[in-house]
Amino acid sequence: MLTQIKFDFGHPSADGIADLAGEKIHVVPTEQFRNGSRIVVRDSFEVLLDEHGTATVAVPPTDNTFAYEVTVGVKEDLWRLVRCVQVPDSTSVLNFSDLVEVDSTTLTPVQTGNPLADIDQSDVDWALSTINA
Repeated sequence: MLTQIKFDFGHPSADGIADLAGEKIHVVPTEQFRNGSRIVVRDSFEVLLDEHGTATVAVPPTDNTFAYEVTVGVKEDLWRLVRCVQVPDSTSVLNFSDLVEVDSTTLTPVQTGNPLADIDQSDVDWALSTINA
């Protein structure tokens, strides 16, 4: 099964945010991986953003053995973006901006922001039950 990822890029302009049209997106797995009985070698592909700065690709979902490194722009571009992301198994189209970014070596999520922001009521309930036990 393949998961679809939608890319949507823009850049600042005098009128606000303009479409990043015609740029190449380079996608490469961090390691070779298996898809059923097939071994998929570490090779890359590219896709061009359309006139609206968007493109959609279909890729096998990742597991704990690999992720995808996605690059937009070339080394000379000051705005170049490189992200290494996990791709879950999904029947819905996923936005690239919503994918979990991981460290390319360890494949563990890159911590962004405040870790306490991810605490929900179940965490509080667990902590209270542990303290009161």
